Amino acid sequence: MDFGHFHIDEGVNPDTGIRTQFKFEGDQVTCIRTYDAEPYLKRAAEMRARNEGKKWGEGREVGVLPPWALNEIQKIEDAGQREVAMKKFFRENPAFLAYDAFIK
Repeated sequence: MDFGHFHIDEGVNPDTGIRTQFKFEGDQVTCIRTYDAEPYLKRAAEMRARNEGKKWGEGREVGVLPPWALNEIQKIEDAGQREVAMKKFFRENPAFLAYDAFIK
């Protein structure tokens, strides 16, 4: 079956930040998914600015867990292990962190 040659862009899912596109070339269909972290990185930068000058316990915001990471971390039932997973995420992805002391 020949689909012809065209492209469908479903846009960005506002809940996940994932953009889905389909590329049709003859009898081949390719699904392309890309992730735009920019909105979450911007939010983390805004949180860092709000945290400036605050001490631990004064309403500090720890950071931003993008939907793909949050989904995996929420599956962890044990609260202690969830915190370990969050700290691991922020150590590996410091641009999403808003308060450095959280990972120490």
